[in-house]
Amino acid sequence: MNIIFIDKINHNDNVINVCSTKNGNCILIKNYMDILDFSINVKNIIKYNLNESKKIVFNLSELDYNYVLSFIYKISQGIYTFNKYKSNTKNNEIVFYIPKYNKKREIADIIESANITRNLINEPSNKMTPKIFSEYVKRYYKNNKNVKVKIFDSNAIKKLGLNLIYSLGQHSYNKPYFVILEYNPQKYKKTICIVGKGVTIDTGGYSIKNSGSMNKMYMDKEGACISFGLFNNLVKNKSNNRIICVCPLVENIISNSSLKPNDVIKAYNGQTIEIVNVDAEGRLILADSLSYICKKYKPDHIIDIATLTGSSDKYCNTSFSYFTINEAFSKNIIKFSKQYGEIILRIPPWIEYMNYIKSNIADVKNSGYNCKKGDDLIASLFLMNFIEKKYRNKWIHIDIRMISNNNELNIAEGFGTILQYLKSL
Repeated sequence: MNIIFIDKINHNDNVINVCSTKNGNCILIKNYMDILDFSINVKNIIKYNLNESKKIVFNLSELDYNYVLSFIYKISQGIYTFNKYKSNTKNNEIVFYIPKYNKKREIADIIESANITRNLINEPSNKMTPKIFSEYVKRYYKNNKNVKVKIFDSNAIKKLGLNLIYSLGQHSYNKPYFVILEYNPQKYKKTICIVGKGVTIDTGGYSIKNSGSMNKMYMDKEGACISFGLFNNLVKNKSNNRIICVCPLVENIISNSSLKPNDVIKAYNGQTIEIVNVDAEGRLILADSLSYICKKYKPDHIIDIATLTGSSDKYCNTSFSYFTINEAFSKNIIKFSKQYGEIILRIPPWIEYMNYIKSNIADVKNSGYNCKKGDDLIASLFLMNFIEKKYRNKWIHIDIRMISNNNELNIAEGFGTILQYLKSL
């Protein structure tokens, strides 16, 4: 998909006018919901208006300046396609006419990074195993001297003491991998750690999902894919911060030696975890990863991204939910979500509820909490338990949607908001 900006509309262009005040024949955009509704139908609108001899141009000259960024971003989501395994397809091209808009290069750059992310997310599990993901990342930065790539296989994971990652993924034919990307400017202001859940297929293990829930579970690597896309954009734009991207990569399947309900595993930080539900696997691999980065990198900011509990589906059109005890973090991420027209939901910062994660037979448990309909909160507190206390006020957890709001494919909900948040640090 190519985003093109033009300085002049030709008389033979196929023009779709977009405006904020009704003035003749135009698509009226009065709020962010109007943008979302348009993005949902944009493929049909383009198909209806398509003339092979003309290109379609979105004329945004009469659109409220405050909506331009979110409009372009949402339209790029709506027309995104994943055609890698189809025959006889052509690349989508969107053309915008926006006079006096000074963020053209920035938005094109963001969409390019988002598309790299989307393409990774939509790869099926037989084409994107933990090993293949690791090899892709290694090739991507092969000639980049500013990025150091560390790849740990299952034996190395075990030696590191990342027992939750090892125990969950080791029993698949496609073994687990632990990937670390390091971008180290000579003089950096802060160390920012990004951790992304990378479950390349999630059957639920012995807590097996039903057939309906199994669908699209190759997308359960979305957190790792978004983390990689964010890292890619920050490196490309020469961030002044040190950026660490950590991706624990596993398959959660059934084998003769897979994790079972009520097994007990010792985590990287030394605590023991009762595995009540093997389908609550994302918080396990994140727990080890978060403990690891706190010990090894002493971060100034931590963000983890995961398809964790489905809490983003509580209300219509929510892009993601988030947890933080830092009020400044919360205000900033809300501010950036409005710029991108992404609706977000805060998980209450009720740290006193951490008592619910305790287990009768181990230190803590990963599920089976006596707090009905509060899995998003308790899952967040489970993760917080594995972050050293001095870093907890520097952390934000992002619980993202598995499926998008405006496309049948996964279009990396929240990517724009999270990227702008990280750029502001």
